[in-house]
Amino acid sequence: MRTFYIFKIKKEMAILTKETPYNLYRTIENFYYYDSINNNVSFKIFNDIFDVFNPEFLNKRITNLFQNNRHYSFHKDIHEINNKYKPEFSQLKVYKSHLILKTDAMEPTLLINYLMSDNLFVCDFKNKDFFWLNEFVR
Repeated sequence: MRTFYIFKIKKEMAILTKETPYNLYRTIENFYYYDSINNNVSFKIFNDIFDVFNPEFLNKRITNLFQNNRHYSFHKDIHEINNKYKPEFSQLKVYKSHLILKTDAMEPTLLINYLMSDNLFVCDFKNKDFFWLNEFVR
């Protein structure tokens, strides 16, 4: 089971890091392992890199997108695909700062079918994997 963290990168930062995603990954990784954002510098850097998600809007949008998929469910703010035929088990949780996708699929339905922005950056910190979502989908 892999865990992907999906971040919405500000347009300016996405332009600067499109060709060098490793630098962006290392910056985000530092935030991931940082115990708390308790100083003004870290908070400023965080705000310079990331855009925020609207969880209520995003949850409704994903639910509408998958409402006719018999393998999809939404319960307690978790979107879930449980497809025994593919096979795939995926869970997506929406936060204001990021999305978390836990999956056992090589090409998760929730990741492939939901491309809302060119500026979504995906990180798997445990496996040291990262990519721009629009490049993964192509």
